[in-house]
Amino acid sequence: MKSKYFTVEVKPTITSVANGQHAAFANGDVLFDWTSFQVPRGSSKLIGVTAEIRPKPDDGSTVNKFPFELVFAKSKSLSAPSTLGNINSAPATSGALSLQADRFLGTMPVVAGDFADADQMAYASAAAPNGMVFEGEPNSGDTVGTDTLFVAGIAGGAFNFVSACLINNGDLDGPVITVDGVDPRLFLIPGDTVVVTTTANTSATKPMGVVDTLTDTTIVLTEGFTTTDVVNNDFVYNANPIKLILTFER
Repeated sequence: MKSKYFTVEVKPTITSVANGQHAAFANGDVLFDWTSFQVPRGSSKLIGVTAEIRPKPDDGSTVNKFPFELVFAKSKSLSAPSTLGNINSAPATSGALSLQADRFLGTMPVVAGDFADADQMAYASAAAPNGMVFEGEPNSGDTVGTDTLFVAGIAGGAFNFVSACLINNGDLDGPVITVDGVDPRLFLIPGDTVVVTTTANTSATKPMGVVDTLTDTTIVLTEGFTTTDVVNNDFVYNANPIKLILTFER
């Protein structure tokens, strides 16, 4: 018998630059912009969400245990919703949500009481408000039998992902990144995507690759690379410090 429940994992990308992870967030800032995910074609009821939020990459692995709001939308004429605005800034003053007319599907809060006690990691599980039934635009999915929906996040507190994990040498050649400052295992696990923000210009970032293994001073990637762009003391980031697991009923 086919289950009437299914889950979808969403890992929004939060840019690692000064207008992103490289500065603390404030209440009301855009935490992450519209991120697409696929669901079976037709209507589905959102039951709840489980969130995993990585700590700040500092010596204390400061926990990011803050409320936030999820916003859901669908495509229109196969176009994604308009941006909510710059990450780590207040939503666009032109009316970020009002621009989502005919796309907006609903909002869901994750509040302080939804978080479980943990060490450095922040885990939250929240039930969706009653009656949250989503139906995407027909034929909007990447494959036959699926629709595309979108989720964005608004910070409800001072999320802080500013990294103190630094590149510990200059030009790199190969799959191994040597780091210092902070043990990378405090905020990275195998399968995560590593990006580096340059010391000279924190508005610039460089994708490095996917984590294979870690030690206290090394990050081994799944593929080799050759670059002269990464230099000593550049900042090391997790491209996706938040993971959402959305649970639906059909």
